[in-house]
Amino acid sequence: MRHRKRRTRLSMMGARRKATLRNMVKSLLKYQRIVTTLARAKEAKRVAEPLITMSKIDTVASRQRAFAILTDRDLVKKLFGEISPLFKNRMSGYTRIIPVGFRRGDGATMAILELTEKTIIEKLPRKKKEKAKAEESKEAASETAKKEEPKKHKPTLQEEKLHEKAKSEGKKIADTKGFMKNIRGLFRKRGDR
Repeated sequence: MRHRKRRTRLSMMGARRKATLRNMVKSLLKYQRIVTTLARAKEAKRVAEPLITMSKIDTVASRQRAFAILTDRDLVKKLFGEISPLFKNRMSGYTRIIPVGFRRGDGATMAILELTEKTIIEKLPRKKKEKAKAEESKEAASETAKKEEPKKHKPTLQEEKLHEKAKSEGKKIADTKGFMKNIRGLFRKRGDR
């Protein structure tokens, strides 16, 4: 009997549904907030909440169980190291669903699924970011220039001949005036030449 074993199928086969929910939970833990449909958000919440509860007890077995769901070592490390300490005083309610509106294409109800406790990520203004990137690229360029000085390549006799031939052909093309002369030459019959 299936007492209290409700599962929303999300119009997907089992393996695809499982992979979709797994990827949504990975994104939720990685970015701390995702935008999706309301039905998918509810199902992803049912996967994410037990994971966070499991991560509060840091044992090898709980890490293995988390890895079985997430299949990403770095994400498991982040879950146990950064996310679970945020919820140490909370018994439940690790995620929240905020309805956003309707999707323009098909009218599906959209929602934001996010963690209730988040780490604060400081964002630099764009100008500072661009300056920092420019300085890093300059430093990297100067280091590579110091490491290896470019060797001057002395062209061989064949390379010089090819270069001169290309120049002379370029001059010939530039000397011929008129667009139609070039086109007529392409379409002439063998007897006309």
